[in-house]
Amino acid sequence: MLSNLRQDSKFPTAHWAEWGNEIVKLLNLKQTSKGEHHGACPNCGGKDRFWIKEFNGEVMVNCRQCNDFKAIQEALRSQGLWPDANKMPDLARPQNKAIEWPAQGEQIMPEIEQAQEAQEAETHPYLVRKNVQRHNAIIDGPDLQIPIIDVTGRRQGVQFIDEDGKKKFSYKMPVNGNFSVIGGPIRDFAYIAEGWATAASIAQATGKPVVFALNAGNIHKVVAGLKEAKPNATLVVAGDNDEAGIKAAEQAFSEHGVEYILPPNEGTDFNDLWVTQGPEATRKALTVHNLLDEVFFPEDAQAQLSRNYLVKKWLGEGQMSVLYGPSNTGKSFFALDMSWHVAASQPWNGCKVQGGSVLYLATEGGNAFHNRIVALRQKYPEHKDVKLAVRPSPVNLLDPNADLEKLAKLVREVSRKHGPVRMIVVDTLSRSMAGGNENAPDDMTRFIGNVDALRQVTLAHIMIVHHSGKDKAAGARGHSSLRSATDAEIELDHDAETGIRYAIATKQRDMETGARFDFVLDVIELGQDEDGDAVTTCTISEASAEQIEEASKPKITGKNQLLLKRCFTQLRGERVGQPNPAGAGFPEASAYWTIDEEVLRDHFKGKITGASNPWQSYTRALDALIAGGHAVQNEGLVWFTAKDGRVKD
Repeated sequence: MLSNLRQDSKFPTAHWAEWGNEIVKLLNLKQTSKGEHHGACPNCGGKDRFWIKEFNGEVMVNCRQCNDFKAIQEALRSQGLWPDANKMPDLARPQNKAIEWPAQGEQIMPEIEQAQEAQEAETHPYLVRKNVQRHNAIIDGPDLQIPIIDVTGRRQGVQFIDEDGKKKFSYKMPVNGNFSVIGGPIRDFAYIAEGWATAASIAQATGKPVVFALNAGNIHKVVAGLKEAKPNATLVVAGDNDEAGIKAAEQAFSEHGVEYILPPNEGTDFNDLWVTQGPEATRKALTVHNLLDEVFFPEDAQAQLSRNYLVKKWLGEGQMSVLYGPSNTGKSFFALDMSWHVAASQPWNGCKVQGGSVLYLATEGGNAFHNRIVALRQKYPEHKDVKLAVRPSPVNLLDPNADLEKLAKLVREVSRKHGPVRMIVVDTLSRSMAGGNENAPDDMTRFIGNVDALRQVTLAHIMIVHHSGKDKAAGARGHSSLRSATDAEIELDHDAETGIRYAIATKQRDMETGARFDFVLDVIELGQDEDGDAVTTCTISEASAEQIEEASKPKITGKNQLLLKRCFTQLRGERVGQPNPAGAGFPEASAYWTIDEEVLRDHFKGKITGASNPWQSYTRALDALIAGGHAVQNEGLVWFTAKDGRVKD
């Protein structure tokens, strides 16, 4: 039970929550059907002529026999059942010292404090729905009653909140500049919120005092009073993210220079955030940042020596990367192999990694990824407890309301069970845009924004697997905003003749560019299907020095040179020729397939068209191949020096 003077009256107000039940109990009054309590009058003693009832949160009393309201008040006051102006808390009188609003926003008399303690075990549907504690509220039947004070701490009235959340103020209660305090006293800092439940949520999340400003339009008036009463306190408006809340927060900033914070989602308040995401998210959203914390000066600069990579030389921790290349270059096999090593906390091809869980979003290929993972498991049997989670299903990263929240939840679940997710792979961009246009700036910007949002929530590196355009020199396919936004870019390509593939880091924001990895695809047989045919997939392995040298040789060019090579290949396929003999001018015996020059020449002359002198065209083509190191002629035999010219591959 709380009591104070009404500001507009010299007489103390008896609030029902403070005095009503006590009067009924001690005078042994009986409730009637009209909502009144009847019994003997404490002044004249008239039996069943005295009545008491609640009106707008205040006590109304009278006697139909003596009809002397003032005498009844004095009689009740003499029994300790009516507030006495001479015994009001000191806070009701003007103070010369700095105001210290108590922890519950009111000064509480001992007997009132005992009554509040008796309510600690009670709850109320509104409190349950809003998931907050009672704080400074009083539970009175179906209502919560919130005490409202002015800037001097004097009681002005009550806000009533019923079980359905409907609110009203006590009769003729002034609103302008008045408020209630949760979690006080206010010393050097306080939040200011529009609603009581919002204020309660903020107080529970932060442990800081919060001022309930009654409504949005009253916030700037409350701020004005608080700045005068607490000139050294930092005030922050924790506004509602709606039109009225934003307007009120901006007005407080404009008129008084008070910073404001809004919950992240439009149309919500901080109680919504508290209920849906819990105390940690609410506390984080309410963190007040000093703008000067965002800059540093030369004397503050320190060398940053800590590791900031995920895969050294290739991927930065918490960044975004794009892995792109033409079709059939092994992009998925490359990305999966790198992901496997991060998930296994093992160096990737001589490069150190910061290991952790990996989420691989296999948006195309579906169940083929089961076979690829089985192949990796066979290739790296020494790797144990590989924390690689593969999701073989489509994903929509174009619409923020589609899969973003689901993916964030999935990351939290994987992290909870297997440790923090350090890497997320989106394979591929085209299948994760859900019909969006890669070339349209709006769609690509939305995609990048959603990837950034996922990265911000998860703190993971996100790799996007993508295709190159028709012009390989132009880089990844689609709008240029993708390359501008990405931190690292890895280009894949391959040599169709030798099968050698290579990856080159063409862009790095925080590391040197130019890292290169040459690799080949190894065919892995997993078993046989129902028809007895082999079921295969691929893994990658580093190309050998010999393979790299082979791939680095100049390529055969020229129409007639290519024709001569095709003629050789066709004849060999028909088993024309034989392995090279031993002897001077020949490689190790039976190393290369040779064909008699006359047979090759005759076959060439039969294939060439439009040549005025086929014999001369043949001679020039063979001489060019020999000069380029592609072919050798010795003792009437010709062979090709490339890998496909060997007897055994």
